[in-house]
Amino acid sequence: MANSAKYKAPLMALRASLTQRVNAISKDLHHEDEAIEKDFAEQATQLENDEVLNSLNDEAKSTVMQIDKALLRINDGHFGRCSACGIEIDKQRLDAVPYAEFCIECAE
Repeated sequence: MANSAKYKAPLMALRASLTQRVNAISKDLHHEDEAIEKDFAEQATQLENDEVLNSLNDEAKSTVMQIDKALLRINDGHFGRCSACGIEIDKQRLDAVPYAEFCIECAE
């Protein structure tokens, strides 16, 4: 089984970084205090920017949820085992994606 202690600190650091990103994006998205642009091109640009920020926000939140699940698996003693088939997840996969829940075969 994977050395779960090795992965806990990096997961916690990544979680903190992503949570900070989510908070910053949320602050940028909620720009109610700003005046509405009168120029249609500027409004369109702002809308596009908001769409990109929403996408980045959703991705960061999803990754935080995956990290939370990985931290629970560490606490439960199930970290490093595929949630679908139960085999040990390859160390290289965990090094690349420490919150991986599935082995490469089940993930595909």
